[in-house]
Amino acid sequence: MNDEIEAQIKIISLAKCLHGFGLLDLNQLLSVSSKAVWKKGEDIFQEGDSGRDMYIICAGQVIIWRNTGGKRLDIASLSAGESFGEMGLVDVGMRSAGAKAVEDTLALRISYDRLHEASAAAAKLYRNIAKALAGRLNIANDIILFQSQHGANISPLEVTGKHLALK
Repeated sequence: MNDEIEAQIKIISLAKCLHGFGLLDLNQLLSVSSKAVWKKGEDIFQEGDSGRDMYIICAGQVIIWRNTGGKRLDIASLSAGESFGEMGLVDVGMRSAGAKAVEDTLALRISYDRLHEASAAAAKLYRNIAKALAGRLNIANDIILFQSQHGANISPLEVTGKHLALK
């Protein structure tokens, strides 16, 4: 195995989304994944795009952003070992945020369409994604609670427009 591949396996093995993966699981996942490369400043995807891939950053940096009130708000800065786009594996809907490379970036692309070919690795990956999404939901709930206790005059459902879907 060459040094570059060993370095990439070391980085992705440290990724939270791959917690509990053994070498066999990593090899299985790598066999159904591909390389993704973006230049500094290149858009990876836009908020509202369709997409079923997730990415694990091997080198570089990515900003995750959302539009709010007509302005772009950066909500996360991610680097080697971190992942993004996980909801694309879980939900058929549109991307809930955009992603942009702020440095030349190399990532492992995990495609929903091929993930079923690596069933043991897929089961572990989905378990880890569920834990990460539960953590994000807990944070979002804490923010909602804080805002409601400190004078927010508009409900979170109204802010997102999701109250319309409940009617």
